[in-house]
Amino acid sequence: MHPYHENRIHGTSVFHFEVYSHYDKDGFYFVSQHWHEELEWIYVENGILHLTIHGKSIIVNAGEFCFINSGELHEIKSIGFSFHHAIVFNPHFLDFAIYDACQHNFIRPVTNGNLLFPTCFSTFSEEDRKQVLFHMQEIIKLYHEKSFCTLLSIKIHILHVIELFFKKNYFLKRTLFLKRKDSLNQLKQVIEYIHKNITEPISLQALAEICFMSPNYFCHYFKQEIGKTPVTFINEYRIEKACEMLSASNLSISDISLSVGFDNFSYFIRKFREYKGITPKEYRVLCTK
Repeated sequence: MHPYHENRIHGTSVFHFEVYSHYDKDGFYFVSQHWHEELEWIYVENGILHLTIHGKSIIVNAGEFCFINSGELHEIKSIGFSFHHAIVFNPHFLDFAIYDACQHNFIRPVTNGNLLFPTCFSTFSEEDRKQVLFHMQEIIKLYHEKSFCTLLSIKIHILHVIELFFKKNYFLKRTLFLKRKDSLNQLKQVIEYIHKNITEPISLQALAEICFMSPNYFCHYFKQEIGKTPVTFINEYRIEKACEMLSASNLSISDISLSVGFDNFSYFIRKFREYKGITPKEYRVLCTK
């Protein structure tokens, strides 16, 4: 599972680009709410993914794609068996060394975040969906084949997508007001606080104070932006940490329960079954096969 704020380099220091292809046979794939400076293009080859992007629930079926912009809070989980690809890259690797009209009119608005990629597959016409899918599939194939011209070809395909978006007016203009941006930054601090203190009791009062809100208003705001209540978010994150420990350690299930912040073992078992559909013991058996 990724950390809340990814600060690692995707790709190499000279080519900030990477493709993550993930096959999930059991339907347990889950990436908790996080954000990163990189753009992320997701293509689902098989199965179904459920994404939450700034509180908006999105279903991506086999043969579909979606876009996640720089800085957007998002969560990803599979619905049963799935095979998907995440194309992740720093937008600034598209910048030209020599500033010209092309850089000014087409590249800079994308790399500085003034223009945003539309999230949903349904935004595009059928013909344009085919074009975007073609470029995504070629990028994925090129990345895994790693031929002599791979890096150049990948960048060309990305630029073709950007060209299409300008031609068909698909880009969205950023309209985030300063006040909303500040509150989203506070929300990111809340999630970071949860991740750092997951083993301890976490009160709504403490979380609300980070955003300078009352607990009631904070709960409303959190659910609006994240798509779930703070309590649900905390429980889900604790269950995911427990899953990591179940598959990577020999600790007893009761010890794992305590180490991820559940002081009531029965409640931990109930919540685990609710989120994963099986018991912790059954999960451990599946992960060790």
